[in-house]
Amino acid sequence: MFYLIMAIQICSFFFIFQSISRYRFTIKEITMWLVSFLSIGWVSTYFIGVWGAVTLLGCFMGISYYKNHMTLTALGVFYGAYALVMNSFLGYIAADPIAWLVHFIFRQSSANLEYLPYLFTAMAPPIMNEIGLRVVRHYVPQLNKDLLQESSKVILFPVIVLFIIIIASVYPILSIGNQTGEYSSYHRTIILGMWLLFIIALVYMQFQYNHIRKREIEKVKREQFEQLKDYAAQLEKIYDEFRGFRHDYANILLTLEDGIYREDWDQVKHVYENTVKPTGQMMRKNEYSFVKLRNLHVPEVKSILAAKIMMAQQMKIDVTLEIEEPIHTIQMDLISFTRVLSILLDNAIEAAVKTEERKLWIVLLEDAIVQRIIVENSNGEKVNLRRLEERGYSSKGKGRGLGLYNVQQILKDNKYASLETEAHAHLFSQTLILRKTGERE
Repeated sequence: MFYLIMAIQICSFFFIFQSISRYRFTIKEITMWLVSFLSIGWVSTYFIGVWGAVTLLGCFMGISYYKNHMTLTALGVFYGAYALVMNSFLGYIAADPIAWLVHFIFRQSSANLEYLPYLFTAMAPPIMNEIGLRVVRHYVPQLNKDLLQESSKVILFPVIVLFIIIIASVYPILSIGNQTGEYSSYHRTIILGMWLLFIIALVYMQFQYNHIRKREIEKVKREQFEQLKDYAAQLEKIYDEFRGFRHDYANILLTLEDGIYREDWDQVKHVYENTVKPTGQMMRKNEYSFVKLRNLHVPEVKSILAAKIMMAQQMKIDVTLEIEEPIHTIQMDLISFTRVLSILLDNAIEAAVKTEERKLWIVLLEDAIVQRIIVENSNGEKVNLRRLEERGYSSKGKGRGLGLYNVQQILKDNKYASLETEAHAHLFSQTLILRKTGERE
């Protein structure tokens, strides 16, 4: 029974880690990691007692390293430290109430049930943690992992240091308690103080996150305001061009009429080639580049598209924009979405400008189930689709390729978003698919 309880305790660490990290594991991965955890946990616990749990921190960091494409992040260390601290504290909190409840329920039984409190106490932490996280996630908005990682020096490092202090303070007390079977009032006070410090660390993390997110939103709004000003100026320019065309329209018709009447086909051809044809091209270009943005009613996304379209046109790229139906909302966190969209458009513009065709297509589609944002560009380079998600891979040369890797990291945190990539002869296409909440394809 002792080994069963130890195995449950070790598994409890893993399930708390999985619950806070929200990493997706296959059955094969779960089996592999649990076998590794049980082996390491049993050996280390046999030699160093409760301190054996600390060795699991290395296992958690290994999982995070593996899940983040062989990159160890501060967020990965935080997940591991959280699992250690939370499992220990919840087990300590649950021990006395569970022992009292078991003795109360089975007070009439003559069977030897001394192991039951330990068994239920080992099982309690992951259940209590899951309930707590579900309550928190219901009332508190989901933290953006990308923003957490970018601001890890301010948000995560102080919290990790506090967790290490808690572990170093609590585990010696737990070790003494396991040997003596009880805790002194002094030790209980220290554990209570460390529990309060743990709560303070989490509150600090939430406070700093909210502060940085607010600052990030204000920065994005300033950028969007500038982009919308450029968009308004571009629309005004388009209006002036159309107004000028309307002013000259009568004169053009009179000139054409005169040439046709006198059968002066050279004059007709000259007017068409130098006046009518360039104006028609201008009208078609502007219509697809800007006027169709009227169907997009999300200012943050409209400003991004307007800025990128203007940038592409300045680089002599032929841009086609299609938004046939009105779009009022985006089915994704706007900060994350604008980052993804910016990366996709920047990559498309950078690739298109190197081709002879210099073409860029942007299409926004929406139906009852999904939104699709399609970005296509003319392409002259060979792309290895299998390696696109790798950190550092790029067809553009050494030191590039973080863009699409960052896109995948952002999309990993959104179970309703996915990215499809296709490469054909002289054409590269990426489709961002946003399934509306609760819907699945």
